[in-house]
Formats: sequence, C-alpha cells, structure tokens
Amino acid sequence: MLFNTLQFAVFFLAILGLYRSLPAPARNALLLAASLLFYVLWIPAYLPLILIDIGVNYALLRGMRRSPRPGLLLGLSVGFTLALLAYFKYAAMIVTSALPLLEGGLGLDVSIPEILLPLGISFYSFQIIAFSVDSYRHPERELPRLGRYALFVCFFPQLIAGPILRGNEFLPQLENRGQMNAERTRRGLWLIASGIAKKVVMADFLLAPYVDAVFSAPGVASAPFHLVAMYCFTFQIYFDFSGYTDMGRGMALLLGYELPMNFTEPFLSRNPSEVWRRWHITLSRWMQDYLYIPLGGNRHSEARTYVNLLITMLLSGLWHGAGWNFVLWGGFHGVLLAAHRRFGRRRQDIHEAITWRDAGRIAVHFHFFAFAFIAFRSESLADMARFVKALFGGGELSGWPVMQAGIVLLCAALHLAERKLRLGLPRLQGACAHRTGGLALEGLALGALLAVAVMVAGAGGEFIYFQF
Repeated sequence: MLFNTLQFAVFFLAILGLYRSLPAPARNALLLAASLLFYVLWIPAYLPLILIDIGVNYALLRGMRRSPRPGLLLGLSVGFTLALLAYFKYAAMIVTSALPLLEGGLGLDVSIPEILLPLGISFYSFQIIAFSVDSYRHPERELPRLGRYALFVCFFPQLIAGPILRGNEFLPQLENRGQMNAERTRRGLWLIASGIAKKVVMADFLLAPYVDAVFSAPGVASAPFHLVAMYCFTFQIYFDFSGYTDMGRGMALLLGYELPMNFTEPFLSRNPSEVWRRWHITLSRWMQDYLYIPLGGNRHSEARTYVNLLITMLLSGLWHGAGWNFVLWGGFHGVLLAAHRRFGRRRQDIHEAITWRDAGRIAVHFHFFAFAFIAFRSESLADMARFVKALFGGGELSGWPVMQAGIVLLCAALHLAERKLRLGLPRLQGACAHRTGGLALEGLALGALLAVAVMVAGAGGEFIYFQF
C-alpha cells in the first residue's frame, strides 16, 4: 500500500482509531501487528525474511551481553545482515559485472538471477546494524524485549524509506508508548497534508511526466530540454522523498511518536558539506558514525581523510542502488567533498541565516547536485553519456520547454518558501490559535491542500526511494 492511496488511508485511520481507543499497555502490540500486516500486504513471501533478520540479530544481541567475546558476535550480526542485503540487492549486479570473465574467460554458461528486492531492506538493515554496534559500544544500556526491538525495526510509518532510526532515540518513546497531545496532532496533520501535496501534486503531476519523457530517450531533444529535465528530476526526487518522510513523520506524531527530520531545504546549501547535513540527514549521520569515523575520519593525514571521504560516498552510492551509475554518483560527491575540504571555506552552520550574498554559492552547488542526479536517474551508463552529451549541445531537436521551465521556477520559489514556513509556521499557528476563527482558517488551509492533492491523485505513483 502506497501512502498516497485510498487503501492506505483506510488502513491508517482504522489503526489510528483502534490505537487511540486501546489502553496504553496494548498499543505497542497493535503497532507491531499493524507494521507486519503493512509489510505482508506488499509481498507476503518476504515477511519470513524480515522476521528471520530480526530474530537472528536479537539472539546475537543477547549473546553479546553474556559472551566474553562480544566483538565476534557483533561481527556475526553485521555480517549476517549485510549478507542478506548483498544477496537480495546486489547479486544480479555482481553476476552481470562478472559475465565477461565467467563466460568469455572461463567458458561458463551463467544466467543473471532475477531477485525481487524486499521493500525497505536497505533502510531496516542499517537500523539493525546501527543498533548492534551501539549495543556493543554501550553494554550498559538495557536490551529491549523482543517485541519492542521488532517494532523498532519495522515501525510502519518509516519502514519502507526511512528516516533511519537510532535505538537511543526511538526505544525510550516505545517504553513510554507514545505521547499523544494536541500539539503533536496538529503538527502531524500539517506534515501529512504537505507530504501528500509534495508527492502527488509536485513530484507526480507537475514533474514526473516531463522527466520520464526526456530520460527515456536521452539525446533526442535539444540541450534546453535536457537542462530543464535535469532540474525537474532534482526537484522531483526531493518532493517525492521528502513528501514520504513528511507523511511518515506526520503519522508517527498522530500515534504519539517523534521521528527525526530528514530534510531541511537541501537546495539552499552553500557548499558540498552542508548538502549532506540537509539532504537525507539520517543516512548522512549513519554514514558518518558507522563508516567514515571508523575508517579514521579526519584523524590522520589529509590524504587519508580524502580517501575516507571517497570510500564513504562510493558506498553511499552503492547503498542507493545496484548499478555502476550509483557508484559513479557517490564517487562524484566524494570528490566534491574532498575538494571542498582542500579548497573550500569554513564549515557552514545550517542554522546560520541565508542572505542574498549566498545566492552565488547556492546556485553553484545546486548545479553540482543536480548534475550528479543525471547518473542517479539514468537507466545505464550509456544513457547517462547520451544525456550529458545532449546537455552540452548534442541533441537532435530544437526549441525551449517554456512551460516546464516555469514549473522549475515555481519549484525553486516553493523550496525557498518552505524554509520560511518551517521557521515561521509555529509562530503563525500560535497567532491563529488565539484569534477568533483562527483554527477554522487553519482547518480550511489544510483542507484546501488535501483537496488539490485529491484532484490530481490519479497521477500518483510509487515513491522513488522504494526501489532502494
């Protein structure tokens, strides 16, 4: 069930109504059952996989507490989880890459395995690994009961595409069985409404058709068409992914749980480092804490730091997708981060005010980010090469997509307005609450936002990050 469908709306409202009517001790059991039902309704055959992953890792966690060699059990936990991820996500890529050697060099007749990717495996695998590592680093922390650990792994509002949770952030909330109040309900409704609008109206209705048309035939249209398609996909994936996150966070708030933010206006970043503190924040934090710092971070020579940055971003690219275009995407960002460390200005505080003096740097780094997304969206390296060639004047047709260029400008304006709303909305809501008719006006705004989304709901499709 997609978040942006009537079927899911019925499912969630039924769960929410039952959840709020139950006594607090029974709520976690309901959420676990609902999360497993949500998962099994996608692909029933993969329910045993996530249950085995949870069961094996929980047994190893318990063993780590009693064993004189907890590091060995940690290695088994991480290795088991990565082995499942590697098989289901990368087996086809590995075999395809090795075909020239296997068939040409060794004379073997090899078929490429057709394995359906389990939904959310990249996300819940990272949650499992992070919890195992944190348990090893902090043996004094109490190990949760199996049911609570299982709910931490498969909590349905964020199961499929994050945000990636940490045990020390979410398990205490499960211990308290969520804290529902009017303020969280209000924020939750706004997040759900804005997330649906981002996904259905912006990503699927205004941007996806044009992106699909140009990227499905790279090199055919003129350079302006490819340039606008590059911009459109950059905004499409942002509205799509942040829309999912907003909806997930909103549903969690209605259930009484606070999930971490995953985006804070990434296209207003002023350098390559700031991008990753604004875009997919929980993944960036994971990569820093469980890969970059263990590799040595910036504690050694400058050359070693550059290597660590490059390895981290290459693996980040591979995490996103089983294809060399994703590795190239990650490598490009690794080079940008290394270059920024070598030649760039000081570290930018994301809470520091953005002024018109930053416009030049924002524009430059937005174009770097958007250009890298060509590799992300292209079906193959050959398609990517054709797209880039056309982008720099190699297309066959001529003309300008004036209307779609206008939509890009609208997206840019909304992205800037999003920052203003994020910073000013609490004050505005407070003012509405103390004025006659203020809550009714707020309700009308919410209703109007949802109404627009419903009007174009037929354009809705799967979330882009579901494939990862």
